[in-house]
Amino acid sequence: MRFAAAAAFAACAFAATASAALPPLTRVQVTAKEFYFSLSRQTVAPGPAIVELVNFGEDPHDLRLQRIGGAHIAGTPEVEPGDYYDLKVTLLPGTYTLWCSIANHRALGMQAMLIVRKPA
Repeated sequence: MRFAAAAAFAACAFAATASAALPPLTRVQVTAKEFYFSLSRQTVAPGPAIVELVNFGEDPHDLRLQRIGGAHIAGTPEVEPGDYYDLKVTLLPGTYTLWCSIANHRALGMQAMLIVRKPA
């Protein structure tokens, strides 16, 4: 019985230590409709993040994300109307361009900017 209690305490202590060592996770929701993106916030902190694309439109949409001056482009698969996708990324400080890469959606206005900087 003592062993079980000690093991349970050790597991809880380890879980608390492991979660305390992780940096806070930033979340930003990108709502897609024809033909625009709306962000839940315009500025977020750098570090690990979930960028959630929620499609409230009538057509499929996707999301591409690129830091201005950066080469890497992160992205989601096509998201059907009424569905969502959580994109896990690590955001570096800077300004990011977000856009829908399907057909001419970007030219029709499906783009936005996200600023990543340390809180003041």
